[in-house]
Amino acid sequence: MKEDIVNTSTSPKETRSVFVGAKVTPSQRDHIKSLAKQCGMTVSDYILSCAYNFKPKARLTKEEAALLQNLDNCRSDLVKYTSALHGMSTKQRMVMFNQIPFMVGWLGELSNVAEGVCQFLEAVKEKNRIPSNPQSEEK
Repeated sequence: MKEDIVNTSTSPKETRSVFVGAKVTPSQRDHIKSLAKQCGMTVSDYILSCAYNFKPKARLTKEEAALLQNLDNCRSDLVKYTSALHGMSTKQRMVMFNQIPFMVGWLGELSNVAEGVCQFLEAVKEKNRIPSNPQSEEK
């Protein structure tokens, strides 16, 4: 799980060596541990991130990851279809669709869908991080 954490500390040699503690109930501790685990973070990293008003994102479940992979496969297919259509001659495309305006609109929509899927995939890949200071997250 540690590989999901990016330390954005200003000094590469700066290490966390000071302990800060808080008294919580056992159920609160279990809840905090659960939230940290869902985000792929240690309890210390999770609490530190929350202290800097950073809201860590939960990692994908296995089912969500499978759905995301399926979505990526669909995007790949759309890109292949678009490339194949672009590789055809105008005459071949006219025979295939027989309506050039429809085909151009269809390709435009495919391009929009593929771009949206790519943006979604990139956003999901962003790892949780520990802010270096509270001011950096407010801007």
